[in-house]
Amino acid sequence: MANKNEFAPSMLESSNGRRIFNQFLHAEFENADDLIQIFDKLTSMYFEVNSVINISALRTVDDVYIKHYLDSLAPHKHFSQGTICDVGCGGGFPTIPLAIVSDDTVTGVESVGKKLLLIHRSVSELHLKNLKSNYARSEDLIKLGRKYDNVCARALADTDKALGFCAPLAKSGGRIILYKSQTDKAAAPETLSKQKVKLLDTVDYVLYGTDINRRLYIYEKQ
Repeated sequence: MANKNEFAPSMLESSNGRRIFNQFLHAEFENADDLIQIFDKLTSMYFEVNSVINISALRTVDDVYIKHYLDSLAPHKHFSQGTICDVGCGGGFPTIPLAIVSDDTVTGVESVGKKLLLIHRSVSELHLKNLKSNYARSEDLIKLGRKYDNVCARALADTDKALGFCAPLAKSGGRIILYKSQTDKAAAPETLSKQKVKLLDTVDYVLYGTDINRRLYIYEKQ
C-alpha cells in the first residue's frame, strides 16, 4: 500500500477531492472530460517530483485536487483575456492549472530554481506550449521592463507587499489578482497611490463543494 508520500493510480477513483474537482470542471468547462485526464497525469507527475524535491507540503491526493487545482482555478473567470504572470509560483500553482485551461501564455516566476521542475515537466509531458517559467525574482523582471495583462500571486506576503511585487509587472489597464484568505486586509491607500493601482473588486467565495473560504483582491493598473 502506498504511503502519504507515494502515489498509485488506484487512489484517483476513491478520492473525494478528485470527485469534487471533476464536478467543478464539468460545471465550468465544456472540455471537462479531457481536462480531468490532464490533471490526473499532472497528479502522478506531482507526486514523482515532490518525492524528490519538496515543492509543496501537500501529500494527499484529496489535498492536491482541492488545495492546489481547485483553489488555483476557482477564480479563473476574473482573469481578463491575455498574458498571465504568476509571481512567486512555487511548485507551479496556479501557474500550471491556469495554463491547462487557457490558450493564453502563462508564466510562472520563482526565485528558487528547483521548484520549477514540475513546470518544466508539464511543458514537455503535458504538451503545454503556452506554459513558461522564469527563474528570477519579480524585481529582475521589473528591471527588464516585462509587462503582462494579468499578474497574480497566491499565498505571497501580505497584500501591500504582494502589490509591490506584482503591480510593476502589469500593463496599463492590466489586472493584479491576489489570492487571499478572508482574514487578509486590502492594501492601504498609500500603497495604491505608490503602485498606481485601484481596487476593482473584493470577491469572497467558498471553494466549490467544500467549506473552505477564500478572498480575491482584484486591482487595476493605472
